[in-house]
Amino acid sequence: MIRILRSLSVGFLLGWLLLAALGLDGGVPGWWLATALAVAISSIILSTVVRSLAAAGGSVLRLAPSDDAIATAEREGRLHLARVLDISSTGTQINDNPVAELRLVVAPSTRSAYSTRTRALIDQVRLPQFQPGNVVVVLQEKADQPAVTLVQSPPQSWRDRAANDTRVGRMDHAPEWAQEATSTRDARGILRIPAVVLVLLLVVGFAARLYPVRAELTEILAGASPSEVADARTLRLERAESTLDPARAQEVIDDLVAEAGHTRFTKVNLGSTTATGTVPTTPDADTTDEISWRDGKVTAREPSLIQPSGGELPLQTFDAADVDWAGLQELADRLPQQGGFELDDAPSVTVSVPSRASAEDGLPYQISVWGSGAYHDASVTYDPDGNVIGMNGGAAGSEIAAWVAERQG
Repeated sequence: MIRILRSLSVGFLLGWLLLAALGLDGGVPGWWLATALAVAISSIILSTVVRSLAAAGGSVLRLAPSDDAIATAEREGRLHLARVLDISSTGTQINDNPVAELRLVVAPSTRSAYSTRTRALIDQVRLPQFQPGNVVVVLQEKADQPAVTLVQSPPQSWRDRAANDTRVGRMDHAPEWAQEATSTRDARGILRIPAVVLVLLLVVGFAARLYPVRAELTEILAGASPSEVADARTLRLERAESTLDPARAQEVIDDLVAEAGHTRFTKVNLGSTTATGTVPTTPDADTTDEISWRDGKVTAREPSLIQPSGGELPLQTFDAADVDWAGLQELADRLPQQGGFELDDAPSVTVSVPSRASAEDGLPYQISVWGSGAYHDASVTYDPDGNVIGMNGGAAGSEIAAWVAERQG
């Protein structure tokens, strides 16, 4: 499992590095990269630890076996005598008792003697029993593996065997048990995973990271400039978050209408990621409320700071159901070319009751698009059919500036 995760994570990271070089690494949740890094690093560390433990054979701290475990091992022929070749301190103590490493020659009844290592927490008073040359009792954990656990309190019959032994005590060396590899596990007992499978998993991780930007990669392979493709992707992502996105705009209006309790508005402003709506407090009221929308939901509804009065009454409204909200993005996209300058941010669009002059023409509402740049700003006002009814600002020589000059002249 560790190697599987490592291969997937490394493939994912390689894909991220490629996209970073192409400028296409945005648009994917930030936790993906952090998770991939954490999994890759953790799997490498765990793999190293596992390999170290495997290389150390039985040289890991093993808890004293229970009476039931000892009885089961005796029935299965996994209790053996062993000669202590060496005992050394690990430098660790638990409740003032040392954790010692023992090098042993184990003498099973089912195979030839072999040498191995084990670690055990040994009671201070029992230390003399485990000095080099002494015969002790060990429990072989699995019949086909060399790892053993020291039995410090064996059954009386095994104590007698150890005390009366004349064979095992003379064994001063034995070959290590080289565990044979099987079709599914290597000599260290680690599950075999064919190299081709690990390579395939790396490719899967690599492809998983590239999949979200497959369209952009296809464009680059077809000869498009990586920078142009990256800029176009950034614009698409920004638009997807914008309240002017055709699908998002309708969602925003639906939320505002749900909060208002009716479809009558005096003004709706759609910004890059936020929106506001001015609505009559009730359908027939002459007072208004401001409804704010952000991050996919209505965040506030408060009385308008400036209430309508005088010539603004009786209150004029338009029906939100009559507006083509999906068409506002197209109007907003025209502004940079009309104004002759690059905008610092996405333009905002306001749908409102018409001005006094437009109201005389019988328009139910008007649409105003506004944006600004480093040195200029511009606005264009449309009727419900998308026809220009007013322009203002713009850079010298622009369509908007020409429109203004013509009418002022």
